[in-house]
Amino acid sequence: MAVGAPGEPYGGTLVDRLLAEEKATRLADELRESPSLDLFPDFAYDAEKLGIGAYSPLEGFMDERAFTSVVSEERLPSGLPWTIPVVLAPSGEKNDGVVRAAAEGDDIALRDPAGSIFAVLRLEQKFTLDKDSFASKVYGTSDVNHPNVADIQQRYGGTALAGRIDLLERRQWLSGWTEPTPKEMRAEFKARGWRNVVAYQCRNPPHSAHEYLQRCALEAAEVDGLLIHPVVGRLKKGDYRPEVIMQAYGAAVGKYYRKDRVMLSPLSITMRYAGPKAALFLAIVRKNYGATHYIVGRDQAGVGKYYEPYACHRIFDKHNVGIAPLRYTESFYCRSCGSMATGKTCPHPESDHLSTSQTMIREKLARGESLPIEVLRPEVAAVLAKPDVILA
Repeated sequence: MAVGAPGEPYGGTLVDRLLAEEKATRLADELRESPSLDLFPDFAYDAEKLGIGAYSPLEGFMDERAFTSVVSEERLPSGLPWTIPVVLAPSGEKNDGVVRAAAEGDDIALRDPAGSIFAVLRLEQKFTLDKDSFASKVYGTSDVNHPNVADIQQRYGGTALAGRIDLLERRQWLSGWTEPTPKEMRAEFKARGWRNVVAYQCRNPPHSAHEYLQRCALEAAEVDGLLIHPVVGRLKKGDYRPEVIMQAYGAAVGKYYRKDRVMLSPLSITMRYAGPKAALFLAIVRKNYGATHYIVGRDQAGVGKYYEPYACHRIFDKHNVGIAPLRYTESFYCRSCGSMATGKTCPHPESDHLSTSQTMIREKLARGESLPIEVLRPEVAAVLAKPDVILA
């Protein structure tokens, strides 16, 4: 299977398993008496994204063959590069009984974290999930201080359920924000006349270094538009709250970006802090949403000291996923240059550089200190200075 030409979905075809309203209503009635699973947010986000094609060419949760191929070979059985398993391994006393009783060919209703049925799993296989292999091969560590490793060991069950997903209805995961499907996003790009779109992955509010990379990418001759696509699903303790990320970006985009060249939209998935493997996976997702180019900064999708900062650049040399990576080194404001710069352009010592560390920004704002405009837009600072902006 080919990766798909620039602008095409990954693998060439956009999956769409969102049922028509009449069929979804009829199926929802049939499922009321069926076995059901209460999904942990990670699995609920993934079930929806499978249904709308964000994870094309996947049509459902991975079976054992696909899981083993991804963790061992970084490829789907078809040969397409793929680095993050998408599995359903529910846990909990109620779920355990449903999993034990489930047989291949069963239809299992899936409930979102609020308890509503929103999808159905067409069960094709049950298999024992090797959680140790999952953690060590995908995240490069068995250390439960790594947030995703802790989730795998503590919140995933020991049995995975594989099969296609039928999505009964969409969910609005983040209040106040519409989240287009890949099909809808592609239609919007077409309406705007954007043939080449660069996507920007983030999970933090914007500071000057982020804005600099976005502007550099948008200045590229072949790029028509910029998609700022923050991950606002489940994040780790110490990250900004999803609604804060969107409010901060909304404040910046509303004043400092051209509306005809920039689109801001949330992406509700759980963040995988897998360094280079996550960077590749997140690029594939953006290809499905219609992006042709993808910004890769320093230590994308990293956490702590688990990954070498520029391994996320090199993985795009190892795997071609049909989206053009725009690789940037760390940027900063240099007092002597009087502008944003990187190590490629700035000859001055680090003492001349203004730090854009998120930790530093959070600490200063928590103490009520102001930050120079060269580091943080005042409109963004006003959002971040509010109480209760960090996930506890």
